[in-house]
Amino acid sequence: MSGARWPAATLARNANKPLEGWICATMWPTVGLQSRSRWFDELYCWTEGFAASTMQRARIQLNALEKAFVLLEREKVRRIGVTLSFGTIERCLDLVTDAFDAHRFHTHRIVVLLRGQLDRLRSPYRVKGCIDWLRSQQIPVGYRLSAPRVSMEMRAIDLVQPDFAKLLAPTSRRPEFWEDVLLEARAAGLRAERLIVAGIETAEQRALAVQVGFGFAQGSAIRPAYDPPSIRTPPTLSPPGEAQAATDETRP
Repeated sequence: MSGARWPAATLARNANKPLEGWICATMWPTVGLQSRSRWFDELYCWTEGFAASTMQRARIQLNALEKAFVLLEREKVRRIGVTLSFGTIERCLDLVTDAFDAHRFHTHRIVVLLRGQLDRLRSPYRVKGCIDWLRSQQIPVGYRLSAPRVSMEMRAIDLVQPDFAKLLAPTSRRPEFWEDVLLEARAAGLRAERLIVAGIETAEQRALAVQVGFGFAQGSAIRPAYDPPSIRTPPTLSPPGEAQAATDETRP
């Protein structure tokens, strides 16, 4: 997967033992399969060359959240999605809520995708409390399904009660297999029109997703990913005469 990348050395606790690897990011448009409407662009981050610890992942996600708000403020995107892990919320709840509070005028244009393993949580109530708080701010909260079968995610689905969910496209080319995945998702209480199927890389996969009835999709066959827009502020030139006046004032 292509995308922007930055050295992971800044995540190291010990400056004398920098991490070797990269932090990578790309933007995936999320598009309706029936209406072709563009819902949001997901700021998707991952690591290469190293496995991030829980706190390193939290720092990556918090930085991505801040960048997402800057992109909204500068009108680089219309609507954006970010991922937060259960572990990030559990350990950095105040930092998460502070980020949303600091950008309250743009929270209506952001969506949150949660992911993680409940077995590793020490305080599920903190995650549940954060979910309720986000919804009180009118922020849609989704869940990223990562288990091989939807039924294996029931505990997490019950906790999150997602407004939408995202899953990877089935590997099978048989329509019956795709239909079974959607039926299982519906049985878990997920609405087909709010399901995002990711990894649609071929026209055949796209046709299957439309045929079965998924609501939204991501992938190169839907709309290609793109690098996150730059948020660096370009240098500005002083108005004519201002620089000379400043120079004159400093002369003895």
